[in-house]
Amino acid sequence: MQRIFGSSALAALRHRNFRLFYFGQMISVIGFWMQNVAQSWVVLEMTNSPFLLGLVTFVQFVPNLAFSLAAGVFADRFPRRTLIVGTQTGFMLLAFLLTVLSGTGALRYWHIVFISSFMGILHAVDIPARQAFLVEMVGREDLSNAIALNSSMFNAARVLGPALGGMVLARYGATTCFLSNAVSYLFVIAGLLVMTIDKRVIKQQKKDMLTQIKDGINYIKTTPTVLIPMALLASVSISAMNFGVLVPVFARTVLGQGPEGFGVLVSSLGTGSLAGAMVLVVFGNKCNQLKFLWAGAAGLSLFQILLGQMQWFWPSAALLAGAGWSMVSLSASVNSIIQMQVPDELRGRVMSIYSLSFIGLSSVGGMLAGAVARWFGATVAFTAGGSLALLVTLWLARRWHLAKCSYGS
Repeated sequence: MQRIFGSSALAALRHRNFRLFYFGQMISVIGFWMQNVAQSWVVLEMTNSPFLLGLVTFVQFVPNLAFSLAAGVFADRFPRRTLIVGTQTGFMLLAFLLTVLSGTGALRYWHIVFISSFMGILHAVDIPARQAFLVEMVGREDLSNAIALNSSMFNAARVLGPALGGMVLARYGATTCFLSNAVSYLFVIAGLLVMTIDKRVIKQQKKDMLTQIKDGINYIKTTPTVLIPMALLASVSISAMNFGVLVPVFARTVLGQGPEGFGVLVSSLGTGSLAGAMVLVVFGNKCNQLKFLWAGAAGLSLFQILLGQMQWFWPSAALLAGAGWSMVSLSASVNSIIQMQVPDELRGRVMSIYSLSFIGLSSVGGMLAGAVARWFGATVAFTAGGSLALLVTLWLARRWHLAKCSYGS
């Protein structure tokens, strides 16, 4: 096994625990994207409202705004594997509930909102725990490679899941997509349970939760090489990472596509993301991370602006692929830059703020993008979001230069 995964590009896969996590998560994330495609299409058919579709995205990820900081404290106080097994089990049960409601014809819009809100609470705990757990599987030496490989896994599934979800949705209906997702969680739960993990020494904290949260925030505020990338991710997330809301509306109202065309567009986004992740696996060393950071933010902004001017299917798919490459280059670079600096005793709290910046604020952006798309159309929403993201990127790049940050030098 050492011989197979001996190259630096696959260094993290030398670790048995990470291999179990990697392949189990891949199956699970494929199922998640199948459900996501089906759910978005079902909501549009039920409501014919981009705004209500944005509301589903909002309630699914807004708990990151409310609970992620506290969840970061949990990830530092308690065994991270136990937390992840609990959240993945919760996701599986919610997917089975969605399957039953859809299969019996009882599914209504409020059911989807209710289930999505519970999923959001689980995500708030799961994301910082899962990100902080990476170092326990591979150690600090292979951590950057594990982050890049984890991103490649997620984005490979993001290519396969929507394409498969679009085909299954068109042929067998949404219920089969929901059931596939529910079953997929069994693989990641099984992988987590058979891992052999060294017991992490958890210091008994005399501080209350609020003080511990402040410790994480103060670390970010006083570390410019963490603060500026985090601010960049947060601002771009709220303005330019609203594909879950805008792509189905864009596919249906601008390009005149059905479920299969929608699946192809989402898969194009995932294909670009996978390409970006694979480039990071090979070239994402410390010296190159800043290049990917700023190129990703600028590229995502420009591709969104171009999408706002597009009315043809295949050029739109190509632009979405470029946006996917840019998005993963930005998010994975921020993740690596932060995790390679943060002390382990603060890792859960800092990664909870990363989750808040990446996931929580994008839910607010999704709500706003849905409102803009409702009143002015998806093309205006793409153009406005990309323009705002580009302005913020240029401003923060100047702040980085003025702060004379030396990361990677």
